[in-house]
Amino acid sequence: MPVITPVEVAAAALQGLVAGIFALAAFSKLRGAEDFGRFAITVRKLTMLSGPAPTAIAAVFAVVEAVTAALVAVPATARAGLWLAAALLVLFIGVVFRAVRGRVFAECGCFGDRSAVMSYPVLLRNLLFLALALAGALVGGQSGGVLTGLAGRCATLAAGLAAASVLLRGFDRATTAVLGRLHAGTPS
Repeated sequence: MPVITPVEVAAAALQGLVAGIFALAAFSKLRGAEDFGRFAITVRKLTMLSGPAPTAIAAVFAVVEAVTAALVAVPATARAGLWLAAALLVLFIGVVFRAVRGRVFAECGCFGDRSAVMSYPVLLRNLLFLALALAGALVGGQSGGVLTGLAGRCATLAAGLAAASVLLRGFDRATTAVLGRLHAGTPS
């Protein structure tokens, strides 16, 4: 029986988590007309375009997120998927930073009904996701012993989805608590 190294475990965990994050993002946009419409409105506000272009851009991003999740989930393409995830996150960070600095009031639309207003906490969340994707890309391809067989891969991805959901919920709660404390401490 092969020995599983800590690097293999870390690689599998990062692949599962990043695949889970992108799968949740894509699913939250593609699960229904209302959710996709909300994301298309965000794209319209951020691009300041009218007509069908914002809807087309929104569709492309949702599909690219789904493809990214699939690439990360498949061992043979995991490293490429993680680099794609990192590139998308750099783009998302730029979009959020521009929106915050330009005082564009728009929901992120990243995770459907969990959307937050474009803000520094969203920027911080995306920086955290970028760090995860980069770490995964750097150790990518080294998860061989952990991900043997379809059952092991499915378990890793299920754990990644669950961890992504917990991470998102925990980050949102922590942000709400910190901002609530900061707001309570400022004079009106």
